[in-house]
Amino acid sequence: MQKNKESNVLKHILKTAVRVLILNIPAVIILLGLMAFNQLSWISAGISLIIFWAISGIIVFYVFKDLDNFMIYLKKLAQGFEPDLPKLHWGLFSSMRLTRTFLSVKNLWFNQFLSDTSVMENLPNPLIMLDKEQKIVFANLSARHLFSNDLLNNKIRSVISDTYLLNTIKSVFKNNKNTQTLDEWEYQDINDKVFTFQIKIDRLPAPTKNGALVAISFFDITPFKLFKMQQVDFFANASHELKTPLAIISASVETLQGPAKNDSEAQDKFLSLISEQSTRMTNLVQKMLQLSKMQIDVPLNKQKKFSINDLIQKVVTDFEVRSKAMHKKIILTKQPHLPLLLANRNDLYHICQNLLDNALKYSEPRSTVSIHTYLDSTQPTCIVISIHNTGTPIPVDQQERIWDKFYRINNAKKAVEGSGLGLGIVQQLVNKYQGHIELTSNEETGTTFSIYFPVDA
Repeated sequence: MQKNKESNVLKHILKTAVRVLILNIPAVIILLGLMAFNQLSWISAGISLIIFWAISGIIVFYVFKDLDNFMIYLKKLAQGFEPDLPKLHWGLFSSMRLTRTFLSVKNLWFNQFLSDTSVMENLPNPLIMLDKEQKIVFANLSARHLFSNDLLNNKIRSVISDTYLLNTIKSVFKNNKNTQTLDEWEYQDINDKVFTFQIKIDRLPAPTKNGALVAISFFDITPFKLFKMQQVDFFANASHELKTPLAIISASVETLQGPAKNDSEAQDKFLSLISEQSTRMTNLVQKMLQLSKMQIDVPLNKQKKFSINDLIQKVVTDFEVRSKAMHKKIILTKQPHLPLLLANRNDLYHICQNLLDNALKYSEPRSTVSIHTYLDSTQPTCIVISIHNTGTPIPVDQQERIWDKFYRINNAKKAVEGSGLGLGIVQQLVNKYQGHIELTSNEETGTTFSIYFPVDA
């Protein structure tokens, strides 16, 4: 250790001597020129050279020593360390100004690094960075929520088991490819929830401070895939629903053109059947168009404040004739002075009309359907519309599915014809106004749909 120290001292002396000699080359040339033209004596030249060397030695000792220490400091920074700032001299030959300038730049870089890290940390999509050994050196908050909080310093293969994805990542490392993309990759988390991601694997232009060479970005396309699947199901179900009335109409037309061509009684029967199935098809198509329009028409347009009690009264009045024809009674109970509701009046009319229509269809003969409006003062304050009937209850195992498009309750006791779209449309309209629906249905109390609309009371 003593030999190393002596060797370092010797190297430092030689380096200093070389620097002094280099600094004095111009002075030596000038002195030799003056001596050659007899403008300066050898003694004066020697004294001048000694003075130059002394001044150069001081400059080299202070300035170059500071610069050497500063270079060592920069090298350690470049290697990823955070060394203490070297001690620097003050005075005429000080390099403190240079150091201060660098430190201000360093602080700017560091603050920018913190800002960039904060942005990456809070990205909505998962982001993972790997070093040359394919170890995870960075994982943002979304990635930790998706996979695990304990990701850092683990190999990527301990987190992801998909062979194709791992081979794709390996190819980016091995072949120095800039970018690789996987259009669809499915992942099931610990809660058995399945996500679909589009993955982009990028090789970084240079290693980051933590040694990352490759960045893996996960873009959640689950909603888009789900919407695509729903579209396929929707058109398949729509085709199936339209197929039955079309077949009935086609068969009826063939019968009218054939066996029933001259039978007036049969003609009346089949024409009535055609009219009935045409109406069914028209209603189905109208509901499908309304559902499609709702999915596209996101903005809450044509909103006005109105009285929910007045609207409910209008719905009940419109159903009076039908309820009497069905030998059923509608009882409306309204809490007075309810706050006005800001919404599209037609949307609210459709919600109430659909639920009241279902209540009448599924209730027992000669029964009563009750409608109640009131203010729920819990947070947030809501106007509540409650529609109750005492018909056959909805089976518990089907209560979650009644909101699905084209789903109809399988009830052996009461077969009611319908499209299966009504409650799906109701739910979307209620969600449109940040409301929610609650359902209770059992043998003891019957079936109640309660719709909650938040208001500023």
